[in-house]
Amino acid sequence: MKFGLRLLSTDNETYIWEIPRLFENGGFDYVELRVIPDTLDKLKFWKILKENHNVPFVLHAPFSSLGVNLSEESKFEHNKEMYEQTKTYMRELEAEYMVVHGGVEGDIKETVRQLNLINPPNMLIENKPFNPPGNSEIRCRGAVIDEIKFIREEHPCGFCLDIAHAICTANHIGKEPYEYLAEFQKLKPHAYHISDNPIDSDYDGHNNLGKGGYDFEKILKIIDTDKNITLETPKNSNFSLDYFAGEVEFLKSKLG
Repeated sequence: MKFGLRLLSTDNETYIWEIPRLFENGGFDYVELRVIPDTLDKLKFWKILKENHNVPFVLHAPFSSLGVNLSEESKFEHNKEMYEQTKTYMRELEAEYMVVHGGVEGDIKETVRQLNLINPPNMLIENKPFNPPGNSEIRCRGAVIDEIKFIREEHPCGFCLDIAHAICTANHIGKEPYEYLAEFQKLKPHAYHISDNPIDSDYDGHNNLGKGGYDFEKILKIIDTDKNITLETPKNSNFSLDYFAGEVEFLKSKLG
């Protein structure tokens, strides 16, 4: 497995010493950098990591909680501008791919229309939970398998399988969680997101590994473990990333 450390583009000062230390000690294989809107001024720090320490990058584009919603027609011009900023990060960091969300509410056909116009490079569409955390009134686009299939049929892209999102959606629509995860796996994901959560929950809590109810031995038998796996788990310090080594060891121990 190749393990990804999830960071925000605004984390440049928080973990300034920890990132190169952890990487050079083999603590992670790449950074998955979530691009926060209007943070191009932070890019120079991440370029230093790339140029001086050879840290590989993948990106996560902004999404609905950051004001970007591909399924809403009225948001198109704003979405386009935010994706231009993300493309700048992509070029400057020579990132391998960009993970994208399909939006909330709106129309999945509008999501595809905007993707075809914006054309994010090396894009992976990510599946979402049926509803965002704690809000049963809002539907996420790209939660169910058919919507991910539709996006991929209408726009050339790969697929990032978020394990917790798949299980949350399964619970919402009344499917057995691990069977539904196996159905998603048939779409041949290019990368994964992983975290823990109560096994019967509809809502994604992004818990630390071992702090929920997921059977990771079963999960690791379902997914393709030679792909990138980004750990989307909480950090327990604003300065240290030592927790991450424990999360990685936890996953490795479940491989048997």
